[in-house]
Amino acid sequence: DPMVRHIQSQAAGNPFFAEELAHSLPSGQIEQQPIGEETTALPKTITAALNQRVRRLSTACQQLLAKAAVLGGSFGFPLIHAMEASANGIEEETILDLLDEALISGVLMEEGTGTRITYRFWHPLLASHLYNNLSATRRARLHRRAAQVLQQVYSAREDGQAAAITEHLVKGGGEAGQIVHFAELAADHAYALSAYPEAERQYRLAVQYVEAADPQHGRSQPSRPLPAETRSRLAFMLERLAECVRIQGKFKEARQIFERVLEVRNHQDRAASELDSQEAQIQSLLWSEIGWTWRFTGDNQRAWQCCERGEQVLRAAGITSGPARARLLFQQGSLHWQEGNYAEARRSINAALKLFEEAQSSRMQPAGDAGDPARLTRIRQTLLGDPVDLGRAHALLGAVDNAVGERAEALSHLITALALYERHDRQREIAHVCNNIGYVHLKQGHYPLARNFLQRAFTLAERIGDIPLMSVVLHNMGELALLSSGNGLEEAELYYRRSLALAEQINDREYLSLWNADLAVVLLKRGKIEDARECVGRALTIARIMHNVPCTGLALISLGNLRIAQAWTTNNLSYLKRAKKSLEHALSLQGLEVETRAKGQVALAEVVSLIPTDGKDIHKI
Repeated sequence: DPMVRHIQSQAAGNPFFAEELAHSLPSGQIEQQPIGEETTALPKTITAALNQRVRRLSTACQQLLAKAAVLGGSFGFPLIHAMEASANGIEEETILDLLDEALISGVLMEEGTGTRITYRFWHPLLASHLYNNLSATRRARLHRRAAQVLQQVYSAREDGQAAAITEHLVKGGGEAGQIVHFAELAADHAYALSAYPEAERQYRLAVQYVEAADPQHGRSQPSRPLPAETRSRLAFMLERLAECVRIQGKFKEARQIFERVLEVRNHQDRAASELDSQEAQIQSLLWSEIGWTWRFTGDNQRAWQCCERGEQVLRAAGITSGPARARLLFQQGSLHWQEGNYAEARRSINAALKLFEEAQSSRMQPAGDAGDPARLTRIRQTLLGDPVDLGRAHALLGAVDNAVGERAEALSHLITALALYERHDRQREIAHVCNNIGYVHLKQGHYPLARNFLQRAFTLAERIGDIPLMSVVLHNMGELALLSSGNGLEEAELYYRRSLALAEQINDREYLSLWNADLAVVLLKRGKIEDARECVGRALTIARIMHNVPCTGLALISLGNLRIAQAWTTNNLSYLKRAKKSLEHALSLQGLEVETRAKGQVALAEVVSLIPTDGKDIHKI
């Protein structure tokens, strides 16, 4: 309930505040209020309680706290001292006396020791109340001063404070150029830490101010192309933004942003044959990135079309090898794997691996900022010979090996990938391969090892905001619970439902089909036949829309199991005949994973054993 969450956030554990907020806030107000914003008008009872606390303080102390409220719910002494000294020349001892007064009265709390002491307002609503009592003009001036002071105090490490500086500049109406600079700095910092939701927020802000500063809103016009520097900077930020958005599972928006990057780069509407080698490779990989967004929503036809567009760009530029060509081969291998064409997948991935290795052997460190990881998109990293691309190829080979039941070979490839990722501290890739290693250990019956790797994967995925990976890990945890826990069915159902909820959030059709098929089997074992029937219907419908063989096969096998359960509960022989037909159809498909085929064979054997030969009731086994 949005209202409950809002009240809990605002009240921060104070029962009186919670009760008063509940009485005063109509539900419609919460729905219209932007998420994360404080209540603009507090109930009179809360205002009176806050004023009663503040009025005990001297006027000077009240004024200091009002300025401190601009800094947020907490602040350090160096910052408030610098703000006061720059504006009023107040002595350090005077400020300390005023802070002590606030501490003694209980309005502030002190945390930390030595040089790391932080002052925190007694309650978040007190900071909001003091802040809202300032005039709009004074608030804006104080925000600009805070931004200036932060730049001075943290001049040696601006990147760590760039987000705070950006916020103050925005609220203070700072110059667009300054906002872009610090928003981009904050975004780069968050991106380097794999904090993709925060990086997205800051890149989005930077792009907004770049476009707002240009009369054409950052869009190139035939009669008025963007300046080269602006175009390059905008393309970089948009590409980084698209990466962050895609990682979080927002594939449609990511696709639109990658298309926008192509638009910015194609400022002169040049033919592919007129592109220089570097630009041709970049644009081919932008088509690849667009293709991935189609792949992750289950539209392989359009993903293949994007791969072909990327190939066309390279061919027109006379490029037949190199890292860009390798990335396209890698992507084709992934598509073959998803479609169940495992031999073709291996050929494409091994060809990509060979080209990646050649790129490594000729890798050169560029001069200047071009080699700074903070200023490289994933595409630029690949074109410079990213060693992590080798890891990605090994990880995908491991997935193919696992699909055909070669667990030992799969584990070898995955461990090779993990070593490469850890060597280069690629947190997202580490999370993905840990999930895959955990899954292989699960299939080998090594449950403690599987649990350790899956837990590591989920912790990383949750921290970086990788919703698609969180969905996969939760599903694997459900399967682990099913195989290793005494209360496995109930626990597995909970994990599977959580996994499905995330897959629905990102509209990943492959996962929606597979996860529904697996959930149906658990529901059947729990006797929830109607719920299972709905899951099987969804799994089969999505699989057929996608024309995806592995998904269709698993859905048909779940359908067969559903028919078996219906035959048991109704003693109706026709259900067994329908089960046999569904299972035989599934097993006739080329491209099933080994494990899926084994499940189908077991189910078919059960059907055959249950069908009576004397025309009487179903055999009881």
